[in-house]
Amino acid sequence: MELIPHDELKPSHSFNFAPMIDFLFLMLSLFATLAISRATLYDSDIELVSLKPESHAAPLRSGQIQQINLSITEQGRYKWLTEFQEYPIENVAALQEELSRQYQIGALPKDKTKTEILLHIDKKAPWEPIVNAIFGIRELGFRAHPVYEEVPVERKGS
Repeated sequence: MELIPHDELKPSHSFNFAPMIDFLFLMLSLFATLAISRATLYDSDIELVSLKPESHAAPLRSGQIQQINLSITEQGRYKWLTEFQEYPIENVAALQEELSRQYQIGALPKDKTKTEILLHIDKKAPWEPIVNAIFGIRELGFRAHPVYEEVPVERKGS
């Protein structure tokens, strides 16, 4: 009787590829995830617009550009803003429906590039409604422009 079985003393003539295949799969999934993340985060072609609190006069750009103001509240709710009133919108589907209706009745220019949809986003708004609104607007062929308003910084002790 031997202490170590004879089968375990024989050298193995095969190579185990399982760890190498696992490593290659992990590298492939890592790079695929990075490529998708980069495409959605950086290549999204979103332009930020700054509103300056000067006068109530002309729009941001001269010409025949129609501006639509939408608000996304701290709770993630949508509002259609006009000069006189705010109209709540239930979800992205209702927003798309209203934009389509406005386009069909001729309230918006035929050339969709001449329509600016300005998104007034609350600082504390969750990301999901913001992203859903941007992609919902893009589905219809319009461009969304997130807007920020510069808030004056208050000094302490002044």
